[in-house]
Amino acid sequence: MDFENPDFLFVLVDGRLVPRLFPFFYRRYADTIDLEGNESVLDFGAGSGGIAMHLAPRLRDAGSVACVDICPPLVRIAEKRLRRYPNARCLLGRIETHALDPESFDRIVIHNALHDIPEGERKNTVAELARVLKIGGKLHLREPKKPSHGATPDDIRTLMNGIGLSEERSSVYKLFPIGPVYDAVFLKEG
Repeated sequence: MDFENPDFLFVLVDGRLVPRLFPFFYRRYADTIDLEGNESVLDFGAGSGGIAMHLAPRLRDAGSVACVDICPPLVRIAEKRLRRYPNARCLLGRIETHALDPESFDRIVIHNALHDIPEGERKNTVAELARVLKIGGKLHLREPKKPSHGATPDDIRTLMNGIGLSEERSSVYKLFPIGPVYDAVFLKEG
């Protein structure tokens, strides 16, 4: 799949239909992310903003959410979906191209996106995410557990530990419509 130049059917299904048919899929996950309301959140692989649209209303005062994705049509959908939230912004392109300040985010959310990064690029991408995560910050991740997706829980743990993040908690459970998922929170310690 070429996410930078997706076909119409992918954009229709992933960007328009899934968030409308299964809003609980995004809302329930967003609700598991502990927020006080003043955090700076990075939604990595944000797609059409399915998670961010449930996080943005919970962030007030100095709180904000930045969505990063490489898919132009999905970023346009996310911009429209999030336009009523002045604390939300969308960034098109790879995380490495945005020159984000070091330690600028309290939370990072990766929802069903890590397995889409080619295996040879994952370490650099995750290292950049760790660079922009504050000391004491948390990375929240939910990924399909199927080996065919190319990122098993053990692979993810090894990857995260290799860049200085430690697993704070994790679980594996079945989730409609994906099947088994690995849900984890990683902590950046000082």
